[in-house]
This record gives sequence, C-alpha cells and structure tokens, in this order.
Amino acid sequence: MVATATPSDIGKYRIERELGRGASGVVYLARDTFRDNLVAIKQIHPHLLKDPAQSGKYRRLLHNEAVLAGQINHPHIVSLIDFDERANPPYLVLEYVPGRSLEVHTTPDTLLPVSEVLDIVFKCCNALEYAHFHGLVHRDIKPANLLLRNDGAVKLTDFGAALSQNGDVTQLAGLIGSPAYMSPEQIREERLTQHSDMFSLGVVLYELLTGHKPFQGETDYSTIYKIGAEQPVSMRVLRPDLSSMLEDVVRKALAKKPQDRFANWSDFEDAIVGASTSLTKLASQFTEVQRFQTLRQLDFFKDFSDVAIWETLRLGRIRTLDRGTVLMEEDSIGRSFYLLLDGVVKVTKKNLALTKLRAGVSIGEMVYLQPGKQVRSATVIAETEVSVLKIKSASLQQASAELQSCFDKAFIKMLVARLIASNQQLSEWDLR
Repeated sequence: MVATATPSDIGKYRIERELGRGASGVVYLARDTFRDNLVAIKQIHPHLLKDPAQSGKYRRLLHNEAVLAGQINHPHIVSLIDFDERANPPYLVLEYVPGRSLEVHTTPDTLLPVSEVLDIVFKCCNALEYAHFHGLVHRDIKPANLLLRNDGAVKLTDFGAALSQNGDVTQLAGLIGSPAYMSPEQIREERLTQHSDMFSLGVVLYELLTGHKPFQGETDYSTIYKIGAEQPVSMRVLRPDLSSMLEDVVRKALAKKPQDRFANWSDFEDAIVGASTSLTKLASQFTEVQRFQTLRQLDFFKDFSDVAIWETLRLGRIRTLDRGTVLMEEDSIGRSFYLLLDGVVKVTKKNLALTKLRAGVSIGEMVYLQPGKQVRSATVIAETEVSVLKIKSASLQQASAELQSCFDKAFIKMLVARLIASNQQLSEWDLR
C-alpha cells in the first residue's frame, strides 16, 4: 500500500485527520467549512488512477457507491452528502459516524455482550430489508463495513460493490467482496438475491459471538472451499453459554442453499427477537471483568496473553459446586477437563486417597492430551465448595493455535511439577 501525505483540503472541506485506509482508498475526517460540521471523505488512492485498467474499475466503484447511496435514506445506513467524480482523485462526502467499526469486536477479548450483538444484527436486518426493497444486494457485508456509533447506533456503509437489480449502474463482474464473508452462490458467481446478504450477515453474527470466523482457511482459496463444502464448528463448542435457539438462528442463516435460509428479512428479524428473549445469565454471577481477573491471578495462566485468557473464558463455563460434589468418577467416560479456580478437591483411586488439589490447577486434562483415552483413571470430589471452569476437550481442539499452544505449555509445566512432587514424596518414604 502506497502511503500518501494527508492533504490540508479536499474541495471545500478542510481535512482534520485520517480515519482509516484500505486497499482502494483512504477516509478522512473533514470539516464542512460552509455548514461547520464534521463529515467523512472517501478518496481513491492516487496511485491506482495511474493504471488505466485499475483506474476504470475503482472510478466505477466510487460512482456506483454514490449513485446507490444517493437513492436510499435509512437511519442505519450511512448517508451520502456530496460527490465529485471530476476531482483528481475523485471523492465521496459521507455522514461522519463517531465511533468505530465492528471489526474491533471480532476477537475473543473484545466481544460485545450477546444482547448488544443481537440488537446490532437486528438493526442490520432492518437496513438490508430497506436496501432490498430498493433493489439492492450489498455484496460486501463484513464487520469493517458496519459502524458502531458511540451512542450504540449502527450504520451500514460501503455500497461500492452493491448489485442493483434495477439496472441503474454499470455492474462489476467477477468475485466482488471479501472471501471470508461471501455466500456459496457468490463464490460460484451465480445470481445473487437478498439471501446472499443474509449468509454474509450470518458470518458476521457468528464472528461477533465467538471471536472466530466460521470459515477460515490458510488462503483465500481454502476459505472459499470451506464456504462451499464444509459446515462451521458449532458456536456452542467455541462458547458453551450461547443458547441452542441462537445456534439455530446462525445455522439457518449459514445454510448452503439460499432457499434453506430465512424466507425474508422479517423472518430473520423475528428469529433474532426470539433469541434475545431466550437469553439467560451465565451460571457464574461474576462480571466478565471479574472472571478475567480471577483467571489472570492464577499461576496456571501466568504465560497466557490477555487475548488467550479471554478466549479461554469464551470456551468454558464457570460453575460453583457444593462440597461433596463428584466432578469426575473413576472408569467413567470423560469429554471435559476442569480448571480449579477456588476451593479444594480430593483425588481417590479404588477408594484410596491419592492427593488433594487446590486452586490454580487443571483436573482431568488427560482426556485432552490423550484423545484416544477418554476413560477416567481416578475420582475427584469437592472437599470444600469449589469454583471451576469446565471446558470440553473438543472446544479446545477447535480454539486458536495460540490458545492450544498456551494450554500445552501450561499442562506440561503442571505435569512436570506433579512428577517432581511425587518423586520427592517417594524419597521421603524411602528415608523412613
């Protein structure tokens, strides 16, 4: 990307600072000197206009965005204020949205509350229903094109890649959009309808709830293959506290066939409302910040980054268990392990007491370390009231490479410490 100096003025607009830049252009915060209010100016990178082939493409994109955005007026769609395609380089003047894009809320440590995510997606459905009524398919729904105002309002932007079914702009052929958010019919370059935008919004919803993209390959080609051929990992594997109703909403939005998705935007909205009313509190009554601090203070998480700790919290559920509760039983099948956050547990084998474990250790981690051996080798009982974080082995296996590496290192460190302690205990017995 070629860096360009920030201009002092663009047309009648005084530039205050750069807001962001991408592959095709840059967006500036500017002041309208006539009305004395703030606006956002989107300008094509000058170097792209030097290549005749690229120049035509990017000028058409900007022209299309101006024509299409100029036709619509909706509270959740960024408004077009001005356009000068004769300028060099050409530019759009858009409503300024004080806030940030939803892209900053797509990692496990930055996720918004579930209720807020559903409110945002409901408003996006409403905006896209309006766009569909005006014959538009956006074709590039992604977190970077959804702006969240500081007051909580959401604004859909960037209609440069939009498909107009009214034939009022010159359409761009080929794969238009961002691969990770494309629908199966979009990657096959088939006819697109509102259902394509539904799929893309479903991808955004999945990502905002889990911090992971549902289809993510090492290259764009592998991502495109996954979209067309594979089902995404269940959201409840990555975040067990999500409701089955919410899982069903996302699964329907991500159906491979357009006809298997919601019949229309109103149905999508109704499903979001239904999922909102089904929200329940997590078993732990701590706030997310308190839960984060609890894990951060444990030695087990000493070498975990903040992002990794947040992802850990999303993977499991914190539970408070009464004294005497059996966490796991010898010879039973195990599919989860525990992190002991508070309290004491007793470990027994064939009714013989082996040891007691205190806060800051994992319990039953061998079902993750040895996937083929799921039979529990010991019984673990709460000696006091305990607080534990329960994580399914399958969930950790689907987590990020960074998090899996952190757990592998923590498990090894803990197992070595246990081995040393056992050897010391054996040595003491020998001395007797």
